Parts: sequence; structure tokens; C-alpha cells
Amino acid sequence: MRLICVPPVATSLIATTENILHIAPVSKRWKTDAPSNIAFLPPTITKQTLLIQIGLLRPSTIVVGDQLIDPDIIDQWRISHPFGELLLVRRGTSLDKVRLDQCESNRIRVVNTPGINAPHVAAYIAHWLTLADGSLPHDVCILGYGNVGKELVKLLLDRDPDIRIKVLSRHGQAPDPTGKAFCDSKVTFVEDWLEALQGAYAVAICLSLNVETVHRIDQRLIESMHRQARLVCVAKPDVFSDDALQALAVAEGIQLVLDYGPATLDAFRARTQALGCSSATWCKPVTLTTQAATTEACNHDLDYAVSVQLSLTALRSLVRRKLAQSLKLPSEQGQVAGPRVSIIGRGINGLLQAVMCRLANYQVTVYGGDQESDGASHKPVNMRHLSATETVAKPLHNPYLFPANESLAVECNRAGIELFEKLLVDNPSLLPFAKARIIRAYREDANGVEAAIQEQRDIEKRPWPSGKPGCDIEEISQQQLQVRYGVSGMGRAIEVSGYDLEFLKVMPQIVTLLQRAGVQFVHQHLSRNQITELSKDNFVVTAMGVEQPEVIPIMGWFFKLSAVGNEGADMRGLKLQYDLPIGAMNCRLDGDCILVSGGQVPPDATPDYKEQILAACLAAISRHFPNSYSFAIKRGNLQIIDCARPGTLDGLSIVHWCAFNQITAGATYAGGTTQGLVWASLAQELIQTKALEVSRLCLKKHTV
Repeated sequence: MRLICVPPVATSLIATTENILHIAPVSKRWKTDAPSNIAFLPPTITKQTLLIQIGLLRPSTIVVGDQLIDPDIIDQWRISHPFGELLLVRRGTSLDKVRLDQCESNRIRVVNTPGINAPHVAAYIAHWLTLADGSLPHDVCILGYGNVGKELVKLLLDRDPDIRIKVLSRHGQAPDPTGKAFCDSKVTFVEDWLEALQGAYAVAICLSLNVETVHRIDQRLIESMHRQARLVCVAKPDVFSDDALQALAVAEGIQLVLDYGPATLDAFRARTQALGCSSATWCKPVTLTTQAATTEACNHDLDYAVSVQLSLTALRSLVRRKLAQSLKLPSEQGQVAGPRVSIIGRGINGLLQAVMCRLANYQVTVYGGDQESDGASHKPVNMRHLSATETVAKPLHNPYLFPANESLAVECNRAGIELFEKLLVDNPSLLPFAKARIIRAYREDANGVEAAIQEQRDIEKRPWPSGKPGCDIEEISQQQLQVRYGVSGMGRAIEVSGYDLEFLKVMPQIVTLLQRAGVQFVHQHLSRNQITELSKDNFVVTAMGVEQPEVIPIMGWFFKLSAVGNEGADMRGLKLQYDLPIGAMNCRLDGDCILVSGGQVPPDATPDYKEQILAACLAAISRHFPNSYSFAIKRGNLQIIDCARPGTLDGLSIVHWCAFNQITAGATYAGGTTQGLVWASLAQELIQTKALEVSRLCLKKHTV
């Protein structure tokens, strides 16, 4: 799998949506790799041509850059697509050119991507502030402390720890002055414009344009600056008043570098011309550029942010389609008329793939073994959890772990929970093996607990992918936790959405339901060549865990020990929160045994580092279950079960087409169970689309 600016699973999700019209800048990679339902048109497209294209394509989503989205465009869009919610994605931050009131009245949801290009814009500003000898000025003034301003402060301090920075910020926007980054008093925050600009030599203007900032930089402020000042402005030039522009035009030593979109720069030229001080005639020539947010790297990041928004929309639609159908597996084989599908892998991911394909009336065969050596799903451990922030196994410290990865993964987890809940309701024989709700417990001495709980609260309050409203979390006191579960050493705890599964019981029951519905199971391991040959005549979904070519195996452990006294009493769905590399430790009482999982060992870890992580996991178990751990050590019956978990560089599952009729559906550790039905639904719809294309092609050939 190539790592591109957009995750492969996002591309597959987007492919299931209606037409998307893209009239914003775009990276070459994304334009090449995007699914065929995205129509790319140049950002310079005229309004008349745009209106025609909207009428022809009838898109459900439009991705825009700095274009004006006025009532004419909005009306034409709604006429061409009269039903359902539409989505307008602003590839960037500013929404001042979008008629938000008109969008709201026409049921057009508007989202933007704030802060994504901030590091690139900050680097651009720093480039223009750099002196001829390669050093930075000793003093820099920054107007604005939004995403770009914050990134610029960090960048300047990294490049020159001795630099002095004065930041103009709104009231209450400045950080705590005791913060680590500013403990040396190199950065000061002011709220008065004149105080900020008085005598300033190097000025970065990265303000948001609003009623407080429009025309705020006037002639008085320009004249207060150093006579040889350099202004680097990435804000809209409307921050300058008319008299400020006239003052800049005659200033012999002040240089203005202005960067924005082509349309905005054209408007700036026209404005100065109308004021009688054309930018082409200034004493100190003004530099007009469009480079701050147009590098290929910046375009990659913006494309990624847009793809996440498109993926979330596709995910919600996918979930709603599946929830509107019955997920009850038929109790007899019946007549199947759909395409033949072979599932490679008999773990939980493969079984859920088989479920969705059989529900679509496909002829399904599952290949693979069910011995312990056949993967994590077949380890003798009767426990799995489904939760919104389920662990996503991934190598640590790599450049592909963007913050939005977690955002997308969380919504995929929540979608998986909703689909699994529907599967349980429609197949009651599975209900005894699943218990609703998950408990997240935080250590007494842990840092950042309040922030972690607030994050969980925010997730729970959000609407679910189906549209179902969220709810608040329930807090559990330390005493309640001790009494209910017999777990020591924990402080606060919360109850959140999710399920605890008796995994060794639910897996065979799913197999039974599938066999009853006519799914064939072949106890055979296929080589890669055999899989490729099979995919020439069958649709093939590979769900092979750590054997998947694109997957990175990440080691962890299951621990099993006899419960002593009240320890672990009635314990199901409990997560003991630890930072990586221990990770969240899943716990449940299975009969008279305590089950615990934990540890994420990167594939390049040394044996010594692996032993250190194992020792840390054991120390945690001894802390929370001291009597049971001591008893297990004395008896020598503490079971430690190695378990290789499938991971990916970006922390997201893999679902995409590969050779012939083959779909790679490699899942991360969370993706197998929590997200399993999501990716199974996605793979089924991708097969359905391709099967229709093949049928049309065959019909066309037959007609000819």
C-alpha cells in the first residue's frame, strides 16, 4: 500500500457516495488517486460554467476554495438536487464568501478545515522575515494568535531561542504565561494595537477578518512602525484601511509582502488603483504572491482534511443504509443469486465480512483455519471490547499519525457499535454473549484525567452516525469501582457506550448462523498465488490479520490468572487506562479467572524493550489485582499469551481494491471487532458496484 495524502479507506468510503464537484486547488497525487465520482474542475472556473456543471452533475457535495458561493449558485444546486442534505466543504478556513444564511435555509451543511495549512503558512512567513544573512530579526511582532500565529510562535522559538516576540491577541486569547513555552518571557502578549506595532521592524499579519479587524490597520499605525519595517501579511488585505494603503504607497522603506488567493489579489490591485495609489507604483514595490498555502505538501494536508470530511459523510450514509435493512441471517440456505465471494480469513473480521455478503444474497465461501496459530481471533481468551475510542494498534512515533486519523477512527468505531447493536437485535442467539456499556477507569496518580474524561464526554454527546442523539457519560466513584469490581489503585471512572463480548462463545455462534444460512467453510490456507488465481473468477475479500501484506504486526499480550477473594468480582467491560506502550488494559472475569490484555510493542523493538513493556504490564496487573497476582506467581500458573495485532502506519484500517476482483480488508486490532461490520458493509457495497459494472459490460458485449 502506498501512503498518499488521503488514506485508502477514505478513498473507498468516498467512492460509495453520490457525485462530488471539486473546484478547489488540489494536489497531483489526490487528483490521480481519487475515486471516479469526484469531478475536478479548475478553481478559475467561471460562475456561468459552474452553474452549468452543477445542473449536469447534480452533486451531493461541492468542495470549494476561495470562490464566491452566492444565492444563484445555491439555488441552482438545490434545484438540481432537490432532496436530502447537501454538503459544502470549504478547503481552508474563511467562510466570508459563502452565504451561510442561504445554505442553512436550503439544508446545505457547511464545513471548513481550519488550521490544516497553518504550519505551511507559518514557514512561509518565517521565510520572508529572514534577514539576508539567514538569521531572524531579534524582535518580531505577530498580529493574531489563531492557528497560524501559534504555529509561527513555535517555529520562531525553535529556530532562535533568543528571539523576542510580541503578539497582539484578543482579550482572554493569550495562554497562561506560566506555560512551558513562555517561561523565559521571550513572548509577550498585548491587546493594544499601537503598543504592538510601535517601532516594529518585522511584522507578521495573520489575523482573521471580522468586524473588529476590518480596516483596523490605519495610517497612524503604519507611521508608528520602524521606517524600514517589513510586513508579511497572510490575512485578507481588507485589514488595511484606505489611508494605510496610501501611506504604504509613499513609504520609502516599508515593504509589504501580501499573500492570498488570485481573486483576492486582483481585488487588492483594483482597490489601490481606485484609491489613486496603484500597487504597481509604490515607492517600495509590494510583493504579491499566492505561495503560502499552495505548495504540494500543503495541498496534501488540505486534501487529507477534505477527505476526512467526505469520509465522515460517506460513513454516516453507509450506516443509515445498513440500519434501514434487516441484519438477520436467514435460517436456511435458500436460493442465492448474487456473485460468488470468497473470504480469506476465519477471524472475526472475516466472519463479519461473510455476514454482510450473505445478507446481500451472495454465494459465500470462507477459507482459513481456526487454530490458535491462525491469528488473534483464535487465542484462548474469552474477551473483546467494542468502544468508541477502542485501541488502534499502530507503530509509535511516525509521521503518518495525523490528529484527524483519530477523529475518523472514533467515528468508525461508533458506526461499528451501532451496526453491531443491530446485528444483536436481529439475531437474538448472539445476545447472551454481549453485555452493553464499557467502564473506563483512570489511575489515582495519572495526569490529564480531567481532559481525558472531557474528551469521552464530548464523544458521547455527539450525534451517532445514524443521527441518533448522543447522551452524557455516567461517572463512577472510586468506592463504587472497588465494591463493584474489586479493583484497587484506580481513581475516577466513567461508563460509556460499547460492548463486552464473550469472544470464545460469540465466534462459534456466528459460524453456526453462517453455516445455517448456506455459507461454506473450507479449512484451507491459500497462498498469495492461489488467492490471486481465485480472484480471476470470484470476488475475493482478504481479511487475514497480521498475514495481510500491508499490515504491520504489533505484539501485545493476554494475561490469565485465577481470581482470589473479591478481586475482579462481576468484572466485565472494564478498561484500565494507561499510556502507550502499555495502552488501555481490557479486563473481565471469565469464570474464576481474571483476563487482562495490554502492551503495544512496535515491530522494530529490541528484545530488551519488549521485556520492559511486558514487565510494565505485569506491574500494572500486580497493582490492581495484588492478591490474585501473588497467588499466580506462587503457583506458577500465570498465563501469558503472545498476540500479534495487525497495525498500520496511519492507524486506520485498510479497505481498497487490489489485483483483479480482490478487496483488501485488513483491519487494525480495533477494526476487526469494533469496526468489523463497517468495513464488511463497505466491502459489500464495493462488490455490488463492481458486479453491476461487470454485468453492464457483459450485456453490452452480448448486444454488440
